[in-house]
Amino acid sequence: MLRYFIIIQCFLILLKIESSAQNEKLKKSSYYFELGEDAIKNKSYKKALAHFNECLRLEPFYWDAYYSRAIVRERLEDLKGALTDYNIFLESKPDNAEALFTRAVLRYQNGQWAVAREDFLKLMKMPSGETNTIYFQLEKSGRASKVFTAQGEMRPTFLNHLALIDIKMNNYKRAISYLDSALYLLHDCGDCLINRGLAKQSARDTLGALADYKSALRIDPENSLAMHNIALLSDFGDMKEAEQLLTKAIDKNPTLPYSHSERGYLRLKNGNLKGALTDLTESIRLNPNEADDWLNRGMVKEKLRDLPGALADITNAIRIKSDFEKAWLCRGNIMSKSNRLKEAIEDYSVAIHHYPEYGLAFYNRALTYHKLGQLKEACADLLEAQKLEIKVDSKVSEVICK
Repeated sequence: MLRYFIIIQCFLILLKIESSAQNEKLKKSSYYFELGEDAIKNKSYKKALAHFNECLRLEPFYWDAYYSRAIVRERLEDLKGALTDYNIFLESKPDNAEALFTRAVLRYQNGQWAVAREDFLKLMKMPSGETNTIYFQLEKSGRASKVFTAQGEMRPTFLNHLALIDIKMNNYKRAISYLDSALYLLHDCGDCLINRGLAKQSARDTLGALADYKSALRIDPENSLAMHNIALLSDFGDMKEAEQLLTKAIDKNPTLPYSHSERGYLRLKNGNLKGALTDLTESIRLNPNEADDWLNRGMVKEKLRDLPGALADITNAIRIKSDFEKAWLCRGNIMSKSNRLKEAIEDYSVAIHHYPEYGLAFYNRALTYHKLGQLKEACADLLEAQKLEIKVDSKVSEVICK
């Protein structure tokens, strides 16, 4: 009997030691968690990340550390890591509105439309009290920015994002319906009006889009995105007025790349090459991953007789968008002007590969084949260009197709 008593006592002692060790471990993990929270307050995000990593090494089930680390990773622009941490946290606390909302936004920003939509729909079903600690606002530049507050009706925000997702997925009718509901709840939602305008514009309702942009501008006369979009629609009529509106939009928000881009393109069409070059250079500086800007600046440089600069810019456009048939055509033109005829043929051929009915590419390739003395190929391309409704001068046709 004494033997069993001793065994039980030893077992209890071991349990106590193990429990004490676990408590000590938790104390240490809590210590690192608090250090991480303090580092966030001081905006020392790299230090915060190190503290949360140590906290989770000591205690892998410290759920709040995943949430805090997700915030840190987001601020360090590690969006993939942030999404992973939000996913882990939401596995344990699936109804945490703040984390669900942030994950929805990150999924939207990463192009994960379907799962982002699921998150926003779930948020819509939650009682309003569950989500009144946060709100989300789009910057006028079109980029997303999060703001946290203790009050506010969140449903217009969720409806706005559901609409943005549908615009991305080309479901314009449903997007407009969501935005109608958002505006019913929040009449002065400028972002909702701009996004409804975008949906209407995509659905080819130009007049409806213009009305929404103007309504947004009445709510916020400084809204540069509304000015920008009105200017784009004005381009169908008075180009001078469109440029004035874009200039006003740039004055209000110089960091909006699209206004510089559009004004640069207008100036290119109007022959203001120096102005176009300045605008497109600024747009590229603000957003270097827009293939159209590189192509348009290349076309400006070509007109300014800077062929090496034009070639470099158009090549960048192709690097960003490999199936950009117009860029291949324009680079072929540069190659032809530089007497690199075989390379020009290759570029025109790639343009035709990506757009088999590209009449202008057939025409330019015909002229290049003629320069190379390949008359049979030149005539075949010229006839194909004519079939695709490219007007060919009779003298050119007589020379090439004798």
